[in-house]
Amino acid sequence: MNRISAIALLTTLASVATCTGAIAQESQLKANIPFDFTVGNTWMPAGEYTISTPMRLILELRSSGHVASVVTLESHNESNSGGKLVFDKYGDQYFLHEVLCPSVRSLNLDIAGSKAEKKARERAIEAKLPEGEQTMVAAR
Repeated sequence: MNRISAIALLTTLASVATCTGAIAQESQLKANIPFDFTVGNTWMPAGEYTISTPMRLILELRSSGHVASVVTLESHNESNSGGKLVFDKYGDQYFLHEVLCPSVRSLNLDIAGSKAEKKARERAIEAKLPEGEQTMVAAR
């Protein structure tokens, strides 16, 4: 009897792992970000990125040699024209602010401002630079 239970448990775990893998593969975007940027407190270089949510409200950005994870909030905004990454720009610094994906609801996310972003915003105000420019990058 224990052997049958063990086989049933292993079969169930294998099914869950397969489903989880399928979900994770569907919940991702790819984007070519042409400038260096910050997400949370992590600086990231320009390049090709895979954006995913390995867990609910956790955003992960991955490129060759670089990975950043950040806790997010659900976004109430939507994109009607494909996936987008929205960056706030202060001076020459970019900060990832929002991810929008019309086909994957779990990828409509807001990223809270970090201490580095707050400092960049304050420096921009002191230097009287244009306030709160936003830059969008298409994602697929």
